[in-house]
Amino acid sequence: MVANLRVISPEKNVLPSSLVKHDSLTQAWDRIRRAHAMHTRGTPKKGVLIYGGSGSGKTFVAKQYEKLHSSIVTDTKTIRPIFYFRFKEAQKSTPDILKLLIKALGTTPPKGKTEPGELYEQFILLVQSLGVELIILDEIQQVLPKSDGITALNTLKYFCALLDELSASIVFIGSTRAMSLITFGQNDKTIEDNEQLSRRMMRPIELLDIIPSTEEWVACVNWFLSQINFPHLTASDSNLLDRIYIAYTERKFATLESLFLLENMDSIQNKEILIKRLKRNFDIYCKGKYNPFSQKQYPDEDVKSTIDKHYKQCEED
Repeated sequence: MVANLRVISPEKNVLPSSLVKHDSLTQAWDRIRRAHAMHTRGTPKKGVLIYGGSGSGKTFVAKQYEKLHSSIVTDTKTIRPIFYFRFKEAQKSTPDILKLLIKALGTTPPKGKTEPGELYEQFILLVQSLGVELIILDEIQQVLPKSDGITALNTLKYFCALLDELSASIVFIGSTRAMSLITFGQNDKTIEDNEQLSRRMMRPIELLDIIPSTEEWVACVNWFLSQINFPHLTASDSNLLDRIYIAYTERKFATLESLFLLENMDSIQNKEILIKRLKRNFDIYCKGKYNPFSQKQYPDEDVKSTIDKHYKQCEED
């Protein structure tokens, strides 16, 4: 049976050029790859949690991985190696969660009250028939109660069962609150968790901020510049790099995408024009009171003091 399983090609194990070369993203990519590779081993498997603040790149890295493993459509069936699903609103029960997942896989779930285990079995069969090798559940905190309790325990038991019985492993993506997948029961000892999802998980990956004034930050900015065909910056461009970093602190990678990728950035002939475009995009898409690309609003001395503060904070973290 294992011999018939699809083997991931070596080139898909490598961090793609479409992904910023950031240590945390590189580690997240490696964990996703390892979880994916487990589909060839049968059971038992390990899931993984990737978590971080808003705009830290969680969804970005997941979607990039999904793109490398697109669906395969034949005359007789569709193979869907990666099943990515993002929870857009809170879900309070496992039946509601399973109905959403079943619908996202292209099948109508049973209406009304279902028999115990009916939705679970339907989801298992769907995953098998579609050849799903990896499940990525984004915004997982949406289905986790804010405190440990019976509802949370039942949800975690479902995830334990899925990891035990599915041929696919699971990547969970969410905010810092999603860490309750790993820490369930540690704060509230009144609930006994004999299932222990944490035993079925690899070490979680937290997507951390890039430290300013580092080679990694220069490489990150240059990745975005390469997307708009603008020459790379160097350490001698520290003032501009620092101003971009101040903007980055608002919503991290989401801000960088807004600055560089949402508007037309063609025909930028020099750094002066680049700064004008970045200033315009900050005014359109960002919420900061002071625009870091405005010399009047953000004099050089304020830029330096702000960067020193962020550098110190990153070092402490």
